Amino acid sequence: MNGADTAILALHGNLGSAEDWNILSLSGIRAVDLWEHSALSYREFADELAGSLSVGLERPVLAGYSLGGRLALSAMAMHPERWGGAVLLSAHPGLRRAEDRLARRVSDEEWAQRAREMPWSDFLLTWNQQTVFGDGPAAPTSGQIALEPRHEAIALAFENWSLGRQDDLRPALRSFRAPVLWITGEKDEKFTRLAAEMAEVFPDFQHVILPGCGHRVLAEQPDPVVRGIAERFGGG
Repeated sequence: MNGADTAILALHGNLGSAEDWNILSLSGIRAVDLWEHSALSYREFADELAGSLSVGLERPVLAGYSLGGRLALSAMAMHPERWGGAVLLSAHPGLRRAEDRLARRVSDEEWAQRAREMPWSDFLLTWNQQTVFGDGPAAPTSGQIALEPRHEAIALAFENWSLGRQDDLRPALRSFRAPVLWITGEKDEKFTRLAAEMAEVFPDFQHVILPGCGHRVLAEQPDPVVRGIAERFGGG
């Protein structure tokens, strides 16, 4: 796949937006606004992604960060031949134990309630203070603040796209044969460990660990992300 042919269908993270992908100096990106689709289940969204949301794109590279990475993985598992490759940033392939999935569903239902009921600034501060984000800034970004009118769609995403509702995708992903680039931050030990496991799942797999970076690899170190994508799939 050369640069002229590379098309990337990109999915942002939770409390993010399609504009988050503008930080990458890559042509050919079609970013999806997830909040327009958060009433859908994982399966319904995967079908939509492989259908109407990728019309006109011939086997695009599917890219996803965090929540978007989980949605991308579901689409890869369900429609493996649709995609010419995948770029996963700080993504999770699914919880293995039923009790862990139940606990996560309960937790995400609580987040949904907070999104609906808390003052938006308080909600964002609580969200940004999670340990998964390490020592990153807790102050809300302008992009997060601008999402306040969409708080109901975000609450639906916590409910419908909870990690607790995601299957353990590892067995199904073994049928995905296209190249996979998985990027994690060095400081994000949990997600770096999960990514390393995926070398046993994908036959064409590359894991890049960004030094000094945490969970928010897209925002923290966009230039190495661009280089990784360009080297793996062409473009730039």
